[in-house]
Amino acid sequence: MATNVKVAKKIIDGVEFDKNTPDKVVRILLGMMGTHTRIRLFYGDSKTGRDWCEEYDTMGYVGRSNGKIKIPLLINNSKSMGGGAILTGSIVRITIDKKDVYRHPKYHIGKVELKPSGYANVPYGVWIDGMNQANFKTPEKAMKWADFIKGNTNSKS
Repeated sequence: MATNVKVAKKIIDGVEFDKNTPDKVVRILLGMMGTHTRIRLFYGDSKTGRDWCEEYDTMGYVGRSNGKIKIPLLINNSKSMGGGAILTGSIVRITIDKKDVYRHPKYHIGKVELKPSGYANVPYGVWIDGMNQANFKTPEKAMKWADFIKGNTNSKS
């Protein structure tokens, strides 16, 4: 049996956003639609500003869906025909060319450390707040991934 779930939203210029989306984020996303400028989104806790350290589906072009309800989409590259929905209410940071254009007032990332992973085939680990997040064969690859997660670079390799 289906239930009718009411989702809190706000509609600006015909595009639907989560009601908790900061106005500055709405302006940035609307302004980026159709510009062919790549952005990077950092998702996290909208109350505390804590970055979730998402690795995938965080970089691309801003577009919007078609149909009756239009939502912001993150389009992977200029040749892509579509993309995934942007979690607008969970954006804690936005960068363009590694420069912040939006940062949650309380933005923070956990303590990122390079430590042994405990695995022989991938001995170099990246730990965030004491939890192993990723493991690599070389310390250089571990450092590159850590720099990506922290937003210092837009490439993991």
